[in-house]
Amino acid sequence: MSDSVFNSRLSRRGLLGLGALLASTSLAGHKALALSPAERYVTTVGTNVLRVANSGAGKAAMRQRLSNLINQNANVRSVGLVALGPYRKNLPPGKAGEFVKLVSFYMAAFFVYYIDEFQGSKIEIDSSSKQGNATLVNSLVRFKNGSTTQVRWRILGAGQVGDINVRGVWLSLQLKKRFTDVLKRSKGDFDALFAELKSAESW
Repeated sequence: MSDSVFNSRLSRRGLLGLGALLASTSLAGHKALALSPAERYVTTVGTNVLRVANSGAGKAAMRQRLSNLINQNANVRSVGLVALGPYRKNLPPGKAGEFVKLVSFYMAAFFVYYIDEFQGSKIEIDSSSKQGNATLVNSLVRFKNGSTTQVRWRILGAGQVGDINVRGVWLSLQLKKRFTDVLKRSKGDFDALFAELKSAESW
């Protein structure tokens, strides 16, 4: 084989290899940039949660800031009413506003309780899948030492948090179990539930 033919084939192989490399790099970059609306939303909300988690604020201040984030990004009233289960119809109408406010703080306390899971350097999207009208987004909180922890989000539409899973615990199920357990023990007395909700301020 002549040098010219060899060099020609080598050149074509080199170009093909370079083309494949560029194509794969382009696809990887495209995948990183082409996040769905739900994935972009999780990235934004997750980044805001990380910012609060890393702020060094005390627990009370952190609960307040997280409560504000929750009110902005979740339908707290809907979440709270679902968590009441069969006791929903017994919620005193005059206390509905206070109930929603307390649920917001209770949810914030859940985040503060698991705050170590959010003290990472950034949040990354791992995968997502449709579940009826919602999107389940799997994210990774990456820490400075390179380790990660998984946080799963159920996003309604493209811009509302319906539920969140930390350490395998779904917040909605945690709320429903606690609320219904309290109401069952108190024979439906909502004063007992309100006392439980207020106890989150001392977690």
